[in-house]
Amino acid sequence: MPPELRRIFVISALLVMGIAVLWATQFDSMPPADFSIQNGTDPKTLDPHRATGQPESRILFGIFSGLLQMLPDGEPDPVTGLQPMSPQPAVAESWEVSDDKKTYTFHLRPDAVWSDGVPITSADFMWSWTRMLHPATACEYNFQLFSVPYAQEFNSGLVEIGDRCEVELFDRPNPDGTTEADTGQASFQAFPRGTMLYGTLKEIRKPPEPTFDDEAGKQLDEKEREQAILNWQETWVYVLDILNQAEPGQIDWDGPTTTQSFTVNLDSPQAAPETQRMHAVLVAFDQLGGIEAPDPHTFVVQLKDPLPYFPSLTAYYPLFPVPRHCIEEHGMPMWTKAENIVSNGAYQVKLRRLRDRVRLEKNPNWFDADQTSIETIDCLSTEGQNTALNMYVTGQIDWVTDPPVALMETLKERDDFYSAPMLSVYFYRLNTTRKPLDDPRVRRALALAIDRQQIVDQVTKAGQVPAFTLVPPGIAGYESPSGFQPDIAKAKQLLVEAGYPGGRGLPKVSVLYNTSEAHRAIAEVIQQQLQNNLNVKVELQNMEWGTFLDKISQLDYDIARSAWIGDYADPNTFLDMWVTDGAQNSTGWSNPDYDRLLQEAAAESDPGKRMQLLADAEAIWIEEMPVIPLYFYVSVNMVKPRIEGFFPSPQDLHPLHLLRIKSPASPTP
Repeated sequence: MPPELRRIFVISALLVMGIAVLWATQFDSMPPADFSIQNGTDPKTLDPHRATGQPESRILFGIFSGLLQMLPDGEPDPVTGLQPMSPQPAVAESWEVSDDKKTYTFHLRPDAVWSDGVPITSADFMWSWTRMLHPATACEYNFQLFSVPYAQEFNSGLVEIGDRCEVELFDRPNPDGTTEADTGQASFQAFPRGTMLYGTLKEIRKPPEPTFDDEAGKQLDEKEREQAILNWQETWVYVLDILNQAEPGQIDWDGPTTTQSFTVNLDSPQAAPETQRMHAVLVAFDQLGGIEAPDPHTFVVQLKDPLPYFPSLTAYYPLFPVPRHCIEEHGMPMWTKAENIVSNGAYQVKLRRLRDRVRLEKNPNWFDADQTSIETIDCLSTEGQNTALNMYVTGQIDWVTDPPVALMETLKERDDFYSAPMLSVYFYRLNTTRKPLDDPRVRRALALAIDRQQIVDQVTKAGQVPAFTLVPPGIAGYESPSGFQPDIAKAKQLLVEAGYPGGRGLPKVSVLYNTSEAHRAIAEVIQQQLQNNLNVKVELQNMEWGTFLDKISQLDYDIARSAWIGDYADPNTFLDMWVTDGAQNSTGWSNPDYDRLLQEAAAESDPGKRMQLLADAEAIWIEEMPVIPLYFYVSVNMVKPRIEGFFPSPQDLHPLHLLRIKSPASPTP
């Protein structure tokens, strides 16, 4: 290398090192937070309508508040130590429900404001629930609002002649102040929406359906067929009697109208010169009375069926309000950046460092800020179990959520170790759209060949209970049907019946899991068991959290590690995930009898009959086995003795604003 280049190289290296040192110095100079949590992986999003995991939920429950919140209620169970929780006032200071249990009226606090001081009104809940349900938002918890009239129809994107609809024109605003109509280019975001028109659907004009042969006469593959159908649907022209009403307000559906036509693709052969470009025609969910905001501090919700757990749903983060003014200013997903995000919980986001931490600070504008003790909290992106424990021992972490399984027997003896039963199940999803897992005999064979007792005794070691059903025990009034038991001989026979005697001819299957020593250890045991017991070859695949979630939602896997913590204390929260095309299904499994039983249970007002319908549905699920249940969780946490207000709960919920740091004068156990 010439001397001149060598000097340039040395100088460049020194500059890079200097920048790194300056960055590290700046980071090290940041004072530690008052309290720190091992949060696992980086949260994929801080948008309540896009989140779907514990790394996100711990933060979201801290920075957002719903109509209600889950808080301690009564004394802890003397045997398990579990602290009962119930929905209690949050943004809504009170509420009442009608005699038929189908109408809820929430009264919002007049002093409730966002973290930037902007008042929170019932219109925020109208807008937020509409956004949560909108097909483009792709919220995986949208089914939680399907009990509200027209919610499911709105979310499906399907409309029929005679439906009262909304039409969104092609003029969504862009963050730079332009609109789609100005640029001719589609905006990447669905909210804020463009101009909304309302009317009744009269007609859908469709060109001839596409054929599925290419120019050479070869059949298109599945993805090409789906794209061809999508392209065809975009050429449909919708004809509506549009109301002559400038502003939505209270829509007068009997008012004067003008017939107009709309399409996604103006090149459609069905389009006329007057046809307007639009994004979608959807059932007008927020204008049909399912949700109403009669005044700024009253929010009314109508239900199709009496749901005993509905108050608990309003305390779960997918139903939390999001700040319309912030989203409209910054767009998606920029509104969730630390420097932009506006929230309404006990805490607000101070900073976010990728693969490091999300720092929260007390929100002085929260309605109960006087009761929030800890000023700053760090949610650390620490996946390694041993790393987290070392940081705990050295005082860098106050709350460990994933202690090392190898040390579990020793850690369980400590006074700062908390473990208790919880409403949660660990399971493996099966992609029932892929061979050989499309055959229920193969799925059952895999389930029967797994020794769950070995997993809980030798791997997890914290008191987990082998699972042979889906719904965890402990839900009042519910008893799961008798499940299955490990039976290697039966598993081998099922493979013979499926055409794979001795495992011969069975394709290799892969198990996908997100980064975690515990998930890897469990997968390795199951890999060995299936090889030894059935001669089934299993490949293990490890992926970081965001990619892992994407793979599951896209059905791009064979077998995938998963878990579910009950959103509320009812078997429905474990069963309604698996309805046909459910957002949380992600297995491709469908059974019309199962769907019907859940629909009947939702409409059943007799508690005993309702529970029996749910048990009948679970029996179908057990028989067809779209998922392999492995064990029922126990909560496992380590919390520094200097922290007060931490307690085990059935859903492993720990409201951050209830935690306290003991004063130095307080005795330490």
